Amino acid sequence: MMKILITGANGFIGTYLANFFLKKGVHVIATSRQFHPTTTKLLKGADLIEMDILSPTQLQNIKPDADIIIHTATANDILSKNTLKGIELSALGTKNILDFAGKNHIDKCVVFSTFQVYGTELTGAISESTALNYQNDYGLNHLLAEMYAEMYSRQGKVKCVSVRPTNVYGPILTDAFNRWSLVPGCFCKEAFESGVIKIKSSGKQMRNFVHLENLSRAVEYIIQNFPDEHEHYNLASSQGNTMLEVAETVKQVYEKEFQKPLQVYIEGREPEATNFFTVRMDKLKHIGFVEDNSFSLQSAIKQIFEYLKSKK
Repeated sequence: MMKILITGANGFIGTYLANFFLKKGVHVIATSRQFHPTTTKLLKGADLIEMDILSPTQLQNIKPDADIIIHTATANDILSKNTLKGIELSALGTKNILDFAGKNHIDKCVVFSTFQVYGTELTGAISESTALNYQNDYGLNHLLAEMYAEMYSRQGKVKCVSVRPTNVYGPILTDAFNRWSLVPGCFCKEAFESGVIKIKSSGKQMRNFVHLENLSRAVEYIIQNFPDEHEHYNLASSQGNTMLEVAETVKQVYEKEFQKPLQVYIEGREPEATNFFTVRMDKLKHIGFVEDNSFSLQSAIKQIFEYLKSKK
C-alpha cells in the first residue's frame, strides 16, 4: 500500500487531498500545526500528526514511514501580505520539509506552488515554458519554494515536482476553512449574508478555475508517473471565466436554491478590457490525465450554499 504524507492537511487543498487519497485506499499521514475537530472527524482513518514545519525540534522527533510527501503548507495570499512570515513559511518551511524527507528516506515530494508565478493579468496561451512574471509577494514566495525543490532534485537529495494550480475551488469539507477571500466562495458568502453581490472592479478580469477533484486526480497521475528530474506542472482546467461571469453563475444558483432574486452590482471601472488567456497542460496530458468536466462551478457553488445553510 502506498503511504503518502501531506503537509497542511488542515487547509483547503490539503484536507481535500487527504480525504481523496483516503478514499483511494492509500495510507495517509496528515500533518498540520493543529487540526480542527471537524477535520479530525473527516480524516478518520488517517494518521494525524500535529507538526510545525518551522520547528526543527519537532521535525527531528517525528519519524514517519512514507513513500512520498505532498507539501501544501506554503504561504497563501493572506499570509504573503506579511513579507517576513510569507518568505519564512514558503522558503524555510519547504527547505525544512525537504531536509525532513531526506532524513526519513522519503525520496519523492510534490511541492505546491501557484499559477501566479506567471503573473496576475495573463494573456495568450500559458504553458510551463512561459516566462515567469511574478507581480507580488505571493507569487515570489512560491517561486522560492520551487527553487528549493529544483535544487534538491538537481543535487539528488529528493526527487521533486512543482505544481502550479490556478484558482482552486470546490466544496468546503470542514469548519477549518477560513479562505472566504477566494472566488466563488466570497460571492456565495456575500449573497447568503446580504442578498447582493458587490464587485469592486469592473468584473472583466478573467481567471482560470480548477476544481479540487481534478486537482487531486492530476496529483495522483503525477505520483504514478513521477519524473526522474524536477518538473513543473500546470494544474488548471478548460474553465476560464470573468469575475462577472462567476458572479452571474452564483446568482443563478442562488435564485434557484433560495427562490428569491439576487442583485449583482459592478462598483469599479478597472480593468477596461478582459485579459483573454488559455492554459496549456501538455505535460499532464502526456502522462494520461484527462479533465473530468462533471465537476463544475455550478455544482461547487451549490455545495458552498449547502455548507452556509448548515452553519446558519
